[in-house]
Amino acid sequence: MKRFNVVTKKTYERDGEEKTQWNNVGTLTFFPAREDKTESFILELSMFPHTKFFIFEQKKREEKPSEAESEADAEELTDVDL
Repeated sequence: MKRFNVVTKKTYERDGEEKTQWNNVGTLTFFPAREDKTESFILELSMFPHTKFFIFEQKKREEKPSEAESEADAEELTDVDL
């Protein structure tokens, strides 16, 4: 397990010199892959206390259906009485 600070960067000027302030806003925890599990991450942000965000690899989306297929699907849905 490895922990990383999640920070924001704020630049400002003091006495004619540019300064940088790093504000800690959370923690990212990395869990390496093991025999029975893939690697994983958990993000915890200070602005959302008691909330953990789980990070997954983004997969390519399946191709969207053609416009004609979408219209046909929509027509099927309109046959239902509400």
